[in-house]
Amino acid sequence: MGERMNALAYAEKGWWVLPLKPQSKEPCRFLRHGYLDASNDKSMVKKWFKDDPELNIGLAIVQSNLVVLDFDIRNISSRILWEQYRRICVTSNTHTVKTDNGYHFYYLADQTKQFKGKLIPGIDIKHKGYVVLPPSIHPNGTVYQVINDVDPVELPAELEKVMSWN
Repeated sequence: MGERMNALAYAEKGWWVLPLKPQSKEPCRFLRHGYLDASNDKSMVKKWFKDDPELNIGLAIVQSNLVVLDFDIRNISSRILWEQYRRICVTSNTHTVKTDNGYHFYYLADQTKQFKGKLIPGIDIKHKGYVVLPPSIHPNGTVYQVINDVDPVELPAELEKVMSWN
């Protein structure tokens, strides 16, 4: 029941969610089109999560009018640059999640915006696709945790400039 309640809370925010296999990043098999089948319809979300409280929760990013900066410490090539971008994100005071090896920083973004796939090695730009939401469990057992529980803010101009194609 816990995951269902969390999934409902996200849907009530207007975020498009999808069920993921337990302790996995994979969409459930009954979703014919993966993250494209995500919904913010409360009755659909209840139906998905009612029978299996172990399901992880995914967020369809572009449908939710968001962009997520995915910081992963395992893939960095320049710790200094990685930390500079992380500090910009932290000082922007936006919704933030602690992941297994880093952070997800959530920003508001128009669906028509075109973003690059990577800012630098160790920082992916997630716009089309999905991310795993708290309190889901990573395949290695780590729990995704919200560490700054505020609404996403507008993407800072200094980040948008280096992230966007247009």
